[in-house]
Amino acid sequence: MFCAASSDSFFDEPDRALDLSDVDAVLTGFRGLRGSDRDSAFMGVEREIRRLHALQAALVHEVAVSGSFVDDAHHNVTSWVQAVTNSARSTAIHHAQVAKLLAELPLVAAAVAAGDIGDDQLRLLVGLHTNPRCRRMIADSEELLLEHAKGLRLREFRVVCQRWLAHADPDGAHKDHETSRENRSVTSSNRGAGHEFRAHGDALTGDILTEIIDRQTAIELEHDIAWRSAQYGDRANEYPLPRTTKQRRYDAFIAVMTNNAGSGGASETPLVNIFTNENTLRYAIRNYFGNDTDDLGDPGMSERLWMCHTANGAPVDAHDLVIAALIGRVRKVVTDATGRVIDLGRKQRLFTGAAREAVLLSGNRCCWPGCEHTGPFLHIDHLTPWTGPTRDRGGGRNKGQNGGETNTLNGAPMCATHNRRKHTDHITVTRTETGWHHHRPNGTEIAPRT
Repeated sequence: MFCAASSDSFFDEPDRALDLSDVDAVLTGFRGLRGSDRDSAFMGVEREIRRLHALQAALVHEVAVSGSFVDDAHHNVTSWVQAVTNSARSTAIHHAQVAKLLAELPLVAAAVAAGDIGDDQLRLLVGLHTNPRCRRMIADSEELLLEHAKGLRLREFRVVCQRWLAHADPDGAHKDHETSRENRSVTSSNRGAGHEFRAHGDALTGDILTEIIDRQTAIELEHDIAWRSAQYGDRANEYPLPRTTKQRRYDAFIAVMTNNAGSGGASETPLVNIFTNENTLRYAIRNYFGNDTDDLGDPGMSERLWMCHTANGAPVDAHDLVIAALIGRVRKVVTDATGRVIDLGRKQRLFTGAAREAVLLSGNRCCWPGCEHTGPFLHIDHLTPWTGPTRDRGGGRNKGQNGGETNTLNGAPMCATHNRRKHTDHITVTRTETGWHHHRPNGTEIAPRT
């Protein structure tokens, strides 16, 4: 079997086909690769898979428009795909939806054929395209959505799709929010010697509950660290903590539920940041109060699309945004083109207080590609290493050798592991309009975007 793949990492001849009949030979060539060569080789295979998906979608569309599925008495193209591939109904439906999407959006089809966007991005676009209330508008936004699909990390592109949908179908977004709130529930079931809780509700309430549990989890971690220090003294770091991360989180949940959280931060009022912009807020106010607010002007289309979500990316209903603006605390946060909050001017070694919060407002997950760590345990690391001021021979103060300041332009959220690896592996981290970028010492980028 042959696949028309070309990868310089495997072969000296770029146009040579990848012979999949000799898997051992392919693996032998792959085993010696590291860094960007390893990533390029794997991505070369991934691109060929994506191109085959584009070809597959074209075949499905041809069967759909020709009606040839009736030759063997299939009801529709979905039934034909399900029968031929022996797949689940949901898989066949997805194939049919992708085929229709690519047939109607030629730029997206070309990007898939070039291997530039993957199946997860396609699923998000299919979700927009299959919405009957906004399908007619997606063609006008095809170029914009495709640009973000190719250039942004998946989780960031998911937020873009949520913003686009909320702007294209505000009534539908409000209805979905009301439905999730109307159907809110908590269930508890015994499973043998254990039990399980499940809670369903709207996204904003979910973020508030998560914030409360995160705070209590941080308190539980402090208790574990204090216990280990008391038990083992100076050698405490050589021993594991008495509870795992999952156990601490469960105990935090129980503590909150039983009102035994103690006097720590979990008893404070939870703080959830809602991200929005002036145009979105104007539109929300107009809808909330009716037609008596024409003096606010035409909200228009914002440069960043509709923006109304929490720091975790959970969509917030426009009505809740107005209520929060009326009874909550509002602050204006200015960001640059890369989404970073402006410099707060804090001159200190550690990111604490407002400086830490400002960095997390730019993104509350570890910025390392492929890492999904979030929560109160993130470190805020200096992009340019911080070096404290020194004294010269005359007693004056000199800047540190590296000169990295403690401000939001020089900070990035990272989990403990990647904070250490950034320094030990000498990784350079930068941020542009397309997000975070991580470069190895040899200049190659870790998991680059197109």
